[in-house]
Order: sequence, then structure tokens, then C-alpha cells
Amino acid sequence: MSDHPAPFPSHRIGRAAFLGLAALTTGALLAGRKLPSAGSLLGGGSNVDGFTIYTIANIPEVDPASFQLHVGGLVDEPRTYSYHDLLAMPAVHETRYFQCVTGWSVPHPRWTGVRLWDLVAASRPISDARALHVRCLDQAYTESLTLDQARQADVLLAYGLNGHPLSRDQGFPLRLVVPGMYGYKFAKWVNHVEVVDRVMPGYWEQNGYDVNAYIGHSNGV
Repeated sequence: MSDHPAPFPSHRIGRAAFLGLAALTTGALLAGRKLPSAGSLLGGGSNVDGFTIYTIANIPEVDPASFQLHVGGLVDEPRTYSYHDLLAMPAVHETRYFQCVTGWSVPHPRWTGVRLWDLVAASRPISDARALHVRCLDQAYTESLTLDQARQADVLLAYGLNGHPLSRDQGFPLRLVVPGMYGYKFAKWVNHVEVVDRVMPGYWEQNGYDVNAYIGHSNGV
């Protein structure tokens, strides 16, 4: 297990700048409406297995037969993995509390996938490496982790949730899973992991969320 702060089993609200976003989401759900899917900060608002589904762009359609995950950047050996390659690796499971920064939570989601650091380590980061920059198939969603954060054994690239393959809404074929951090760090539709020399704020951080997203220790909590 990692040594980062444990998640709190309660609803928490994030940074004040995003309280309006939370209210908008709640209002749309109560009214039975979906939020706009494009041209605004968030779309979606539908509920799948207890998760409220948000999008910042169109949800990509992915053919698993042609999908590729690229691991590169400041490494000695850039590598490319097919979906089959990832499924053939030893599976890792994590069941942990999931907390969205806007307030809702899912108590015991069970993620299945591969350890992120196993993939990064196989490419042999060079001495200048300090962080990871994660990019996604929707060409909008990005995220970041320091190397120390990425080394935690419970940080996964997940391809399954609660015993089933990820749905498109949940990030098929790969979703970043960072237990102990708010859900906005769980980037969907991951297809690039780039090793970089500094933390590069992701989409949500560029819109006001904290780069270090540990529950109870960020976003004004």
C-alpha cells in the first residue's frame, strides 16, 4: 500500500471557483437534463453504476484491435502496447473509496488493470525525468503525476471496473486510477504516457483544480 493520505469516507466539496459547476451539475440532474456535451467546461451528467459521467469533449469510439498505448518521452526505451498486450500482463486489483471533488462518491469500486509504474519502469526513465504527462484519445483530457506519485503500487491503468471491462463512458480502453486522489485525476481514454522533466498541469488543473489532488489535503478542504 502507498503512504499517501487515506481518503475520507464523506462527501467533500472542492475549490470555491467550482461550486457553481457542482450546482450546475446537480440542477441538471434534478431537472432530468443532460449538460452540454461540447463547447462548455463539462458535458454529460448521466449516472452509470453510481458514477456521474462528465465529458469535456466527445466520448471517443475505440477499436480494441487497433488501440495502442505509447510510453515515451524522457526514456531510454519508448514502448508501444496493444490492448491485448495489456490484458496479457498480470492483473492488479484495487478496491478503494472514490470521491469526486464536486461532492458525490462511490464507496467500493473495484478497478482491474496494470500498475502504471511497471509500464514506465520498463521504458527506463532517464535522470532528468521528474513527472508524467498523460494524454487521452479525446485529444482534450490530460493529467499529470510526479514520479513519486506514479511509483505508488496502487496507481493503475485500469481496463476493468467491478468485474467488467470499462464502458466507453468510464474510459474504455484505459483509465488512470490514483487511489486517494479526487476523481478528476482518474483520466479516461488514456493512450499516451509521456515522461517529462517537470509537472505539466492537466486539463482540470488549468481550470482551477489543484495539481496535488489528495483527498482532504487539496482544493480548499
